Amino acid sequence: MRSLPAVRLFVLTAAAFAAGTAVLSAQTPAQLPVGKTTSGQVSSQAAAVYRFTAPSAGTLSVAVHADSDVTLKVTDEDGQLLPGGSSDQDLFGAGGNEQILVTLPDRGEYRVQVELFGSGNAKFEIGAGWIAMPAFARPSDPDGRPSQATTLEVGRSHEDALDTDGGDSWDWFTMTPKTSGSLTVILRSVNNDSPDLALELYTADKLTEHAARSDSDLQNNTTNESATIDVKAGEKVYIKVIGATGRAAGPYRIASSLIE
Repeated sequence: MRSLPAVRLFVLTAAAFAAGTAVLSAQTPAQLPVGKTTSGQVSSQAAAVYRFTAPSAGTLSVAVHADSDVTLKVTDEDGQLLPGGSSDQDLFGAGGNEQILVTLPDRGEYRVQVELFGSGNAKFEIGAGWIAMPAFARPSDPDGRPSQATTLEVGRSHEDALDTDGGDSWDWFTMTPKTSGSLTVILRSVNNDSPDLALELYTADKLTEHAARSDSDLQNNTTNESATIDVKAGEKVYIKVIGATGRAAGPYRIASSLIE
């Protein structure tokens, strides 16, 4: 697979062209066509984004055919990529052919993004299929999105845990430094059940592109991580704790410090 540019800040989109064309804008995203196809347009400056409202847990399949190389992504309402929610397969040797099948763990709003690989513009056809499968529902994760992040205070530690099989695939936290400086966030193991983790730091204006990441296994401990970014007083910083190998179960401790 190719190495793709980091996903830029997720922005809502709207229908902006005739015949169902969708491009990135500040309005409500166009509805994802289910059981049919519609035409769209994407540029290197703006992804085409569609919305899908799931009535329950289930499986969503999406297919795209474009006249240029594209990638396909399925995210939650915050723009956070779902597990298995990215396709860059280049079906039949064509960069414009992509398809994806993703499990949606709960009812609610989701987003489908078509992104252009390279420069210029591309036209595409997109269609989707939906199968409601309530038995696939996962327990609701109260801190599974940036908009639901647990608030932490700089300088204080907090103990938490992941359980991928139980629906807790990652944890989001937020901090608001009172002074500007260099913020360091660390993860430490709690006991022998602490999992292999990765640590990502985000700024409030780029919640889909991490500003710093650590998967270093400090002190030869797979839980121990440390990441540092420069911060400004009063500006929120977001933190994501995720299993380094995709699956994780067990406790960890998160702490931080700020040097002015």
